[in-house]
Amino acid sequence: MKPQTIQSRVVSLGKAIGWTFLLLLAMLPVLVSLGYLTMDPDNFPFTQQKAVYTVHMTMLITHVITAMLAILIGPFQFLPGLRKGRLLKVHRWLGRTYMLSILFGGLSGLYMAQFAYGGIVSRVGFAALAILWLYSGYRAYRHIRNKEIEQHREWMIRNYALTLAGLMLRVWVPLSMPLGIDFTLAYMFIGWLCWVPNLFVAEWIVRRTRPAQRHATVLARRETYQPAQADF
Repeated sequence: MKPQTIQSRVVSLGKAIGWTFLLLLAMLPVLVSLGYLTMDPDNFPFTQQKAVYTVHMTMLITHVITAMLAILIGPFQFLPGLRKGRLLKVHRWLGRTYMLSILFGGLSGLYMAQFAYGGIVSRVGFAALAILWLYSGYRAYRHIRNKEIEQHREWMIRNYALTLAGLMLRVWVPLSMPLGIDFTLAYMFIGWLCWVPNLFVAEWIVRRTRPAQRHATVLARRETYQPAQADF
């Protein structure tokens, strides 16, 4: 088997494993948030906010459901096989559903940000997240409407990185507890930590996967596997 073929299969396997891992991670915040769908405050996982959530139940449930949809749809939109041929229609319909989820999820999230636990610092953090979530979704939508596929792809990467704030929120909260930090103080930082690092990672991915960079990477791999003259 040629070295290039082996390399290609290894890369494909790595992508498949990465995608599966992403999907499993996306399920985590959905499972954790299922208690909200009962609309019974006694089942809400965030007990400190029970009184606030009870008063603003409609906006809370809107945010939870739409965020669940967005985080579950996201991984499928990055599948190359779903973006061509007969499955392209599926990609488009999932994309429309995703964008509507971002619209309602972002607006309801912006509304709920004013009641966020942790005071003004976390409230500003979650409000900024909601605004950037809406903005990046809008940019992705405008680019695809103009048939600017590459720019659409880049803004979707940024947008889904912000969608994954729902995941990172559930990661940072339990991680902060063993440190002995006051929960209110910790949550002030978590309001930013759940999404700012995501954007840095997204920007790194965007820059590494731009067409020019992808072409340079392919050439570098070919040169790596090019047999030396001494081998003949």
